[in-house]
Amino acid sequence: MTGPGAGGAHHDGGTAADGTTAGAGVGSAGPVGPPLPPDRLGWLYALVLASLISVGISAGGLYFLADRSLSRPWATAVDVCTRAHPVAAAEQSAARDRCLAGQFGRRGVVMLAGAGIALGAAAALVLVLPLADRRRLRRRLTVPGAQERFVDLCDRNGLAGRRRPRLVVAAPPVRQAYTTGGVVGRPTVVLPAAVAVAHADPARFDPVVAHELAHVLARDVAWASAVRALIWLPVPAVLAAGLLEVAFFGPNATYLTALGRAAVVAVLTALLAAGLLRRREGEADRYAAGAGHAERLAALLRAGTAGPTRRRRLLARHPDPATRAAALGRPADPPGGLTHGLAVGAVAMLATGAADALVRDLLLTAQATVGPPVAVGVGALLLSLGLLPALARRAAAGAGGWWRPVLGTAIGFAVTAFIATALPVPGSSGVSARSDVSVALLVAALAGPLAASVAGLCVLLARLVVARRPGSVGWRSATYLVASAAGAAVLWPLPAVASVPTDGHVARDWLVFALPRSGWPLLALLVPVLVGLLLRGAGQGRRRPPRRWDRGVVAAVLTAVLIGAGAAVWRTELFPPGTLAEAGRQAQQRWLLCALTGWAVLVVLAVGRRAGVGRALTAGWAAGTAAALLQYAHALATGRADGWDTAEAHLLAPLAWLGYLVAFTLPFLVSRPAVPGPTPSAPGSARGPVAAVAVLAALLAVAVLGPGIPGAYAPLPVAEPAGLAAPSTAPVVPPLPDAARGSTRSAPGRPDPGRPLTRAEARRAAGAVRAVLPRGWRVPSDRAEGGGSRIDPSACRPLAEDFYLDPLGGVERVRERARYATVPGLTATASAELVVEIRSHAEPVPASVLAEAESARRACPRFTARGAGGSAVRFAVDAQPPPALGEQSWRVDYRLSAGSGRARITGRSAFVIVRVGHNLVTVSASAVSEPLDERLLDAAVGAAVAGLGD
Repeated sequence: MTGPGAGGAHHDGGTAADGTTAGAGVGSAGPVGPPLPPDRLGWLYALVLASLISVGISAGGLYFLADRSLSRPWATAVDVCTRAHPVAAAEQSAARDRCLAGQFGRRGVVMLAGAGIALGAAAALVLVLPLADRRRLRRRLTVPGAQERFVDLCDRNGLAGRRRPRLVVAAPPVRQAYTTGGVVGRPTVVLPAAVAVAHADPARFDPVVAHELAHVLARDVAWASAVRALIWLPVPAVLAAGLLEVAFFGPNATYLTALGRAAVVAVLTALLAAGLLRRREGEADRYAAGAGHAERLAALLRAGTAGPTRRRRLLARHPDPATRAAALGRPADPPGGLTHGLAVGAVAMLATGAADALVRDLLLTAQATVGPPVAVGVGALLLSLGLLPALARRAAAGAGGWWRPVLGTAIGFAVTAFIATALPVPGSSGVSARSDVSVALLVAALAGPLAASVAGLCVLLARLVVARRPGSVGWRSATYLVASAAGAAVLWPLPAVASVPTDGHVARDWLVFALPRSGWPLLALLVPVLVGLLLRGAGQGRRRPPRRWDRGVVAAVLTAVLIGAGAAVWRTELFPPGTLAEAGRQAQQRWLLCALTGWAVLVVLAVGRRAGVGRALTAGWAAGTAAALLQYAHALATGRADGWDTAEAHLLAPLAWLGYLVAFTLPFLVSRPAVPGPTPSAPGSARGPVAAVAVLAALLAVAVLGPGIPGAYAPLPVAEPAGLAAPSTAPVVPPLPDAARGSTRSAPGRPDPGRPLTRAEARRAAGAVRAVLPRGWRVPSDRAEGGGSRIDPSACRPLAEDFYLDPLGGVERVRERARYATVPGLTATASAELVVEIRSHAEPVPASVLAEAESARRACPRFTARGAGGSAVRFAVDAQPPPALGEQSWRVDYRLSAGSGRARITGRSAFVIVRVGHNLVTVSASAVSEPLDERLLDAAVGAAVAGLGD
């Protein structure tokens, strides 16, 4: 705690040297009862830990992008694999994932290492900072009487024996009291000399010690030592992870996107860590005030130094003294408010996104199976851990305003989902995914209500546990498990539906056919089971006699089931389906009506004043389940249901939809009574809910079975005809024509390929290459050949600039050129190109042309081409066997490189010449940051030569 003369920002809490406290409570010295122990903030430490892991994952991904030795092969794989396997067809998507798995797995390992480094840094802080504090305390003082008074105060606070902390009186310049300690051993309370010498004055000594003992009682001294350094570390760590990128290339769009995402996580972590420490100091103040030191504590705080500046207030580890003094004079704000919900929602969504990105990279081929459970499991766990403790304390305090944590959670989750979608991890969540504001808005619109549903569920469970079994640790633990499992079921649609937010048909098909079969929504059944057990009694182990409103609830359930299930069965019997499409529509109408039947019971009973939300929830689930069973029994009896698949459809679909109807309704019911009210005095008071349920169920049945609900029907999936299915493999390269070396005779009935060509014939021969191009190639606009480069050494100019072809210029009749290139990839890193030229001359091409070309190749093992801007490309000359085509052929290969170190770019190129009578065919193939496709090169040369005879 900070106070007058506060200087060390490293202190866990303390008092100033003159006795004014920085974290202790001062007040009347009269004996009072033992104060309530300070709240343990384990849930808040869990949020900080989750944020820290998210920072590590984000920093690891940023470092991966910044280190070109890691990111360039990854970018190459993205371009090559997406070119070879378009994402339009499902089978191509699976093949693309297999192609990308190696490089994405490498990035996942780097991101996992970033998370490990972040955790290791936190663990190191836990170990190192107490050692640093111990080193600062080498100069110690002995103050007679201070130790005795300290031991007495420890005994009063229940810290005796091995639980008692050590006392150290520090010499100047230490001016604040604080508590330090490691994982092993007893904590150490450090008092400045000015406080220790005042041990005889309870108004100055006791409050300081009481505040520090509150930290000891909270048992979080070692963890606070790590958190206090996390305030300033996340943002610099994220910036440092990308220094390589900026140093070599300067900021670019990809880096700035990743940096923006990582910076959001880092700033949120720093703010959360600072808020945790301020909350920790406030709890210590409350404990000291509860020990009878409130008035003197407030007086000492008002005499303290000024608080932090506005710029540093958000990252301050201690509230300013004036704020703390004012807080002591008013009732404490109930825990679990709007700000609390904002922090929990934001951290849960960030951790969900980080877990999703990590799992997708590590297990790319299994992401559809493993990714969603991990992502929603992390989000649900953090939401329940972050909300339930505070909500339970809020319920125990009798505070209202339950909409505040629900609204805060929804806003924090939705805003963070928008940021995470607008600034995605490059290449994650589907390689084809691009950041788009409209898509981000749709994802946020879905994420907010889902998070509000989980928060409403936590409110209900917290209120029920406090009302029925407030002191049961077992029931609280069961509540955590149920909230986490049901929260995972509630959040389950987020990863799947968010991946296709702009395609309503795909999203609706997933909700109708895939969601019920996943089984995850059935985890929500744990909620009514727990609620039913909680409502069995008041916790004394005795069963209460039945009440009249209990019979009213049963009557309401039976009425709803008879109307809902009866209407569904009656509709099927009266208008039997004649086609498969009609049968599918009627089945979906029955499932929806069963779900709405349970929802109607929930709404009517929860809005009433007697049943309570808990009993209304159990009754609603009972009604929906009974209606689903009845309509399934009718389907079995009439032969419309056969096998497990139909059981899944008739039973799981209504329960899954009922679960989400209930989840989206709970946020609007958080202010309603959670437990049943008193027994009504009027005998007919149960008739009102029954009549209301009957009317609402009848209206829903008419709406569903009559005109229908627009957009609620999903047509049955029909297999795509085989002729319309997307090809799963690349087009087959046609067989090359036989061309024995030295033979120029054409096949019977075909023109002589060695004849002089017209311009149209030359253009047709150059365009014949298009038939052998695989998927992912295009015909871009041609560009003029580059010139003006300086070749070093000059002896390599004949090879580099094709001087050996110059003698043919005087007899050249026709020259046609065709250029082919790969489709630009998502990262624009890997590319390949083919350039085909057909030259026809008035005279036969002499064999000496290729002999001069070979002489130029032998004379130049390597050279450098320097452009006008000073850029240099290095070429290493090599030779490969030429194709056995035409009268004579020749080939030269180049291994090219540009840049150096991590910024080095490599490539391969080949230049092939084939002589056929009057004609010369040249094919230049190049590949940058990817292997040269030899099969494609051979096929292109063969197609061009074969085109001479067309």
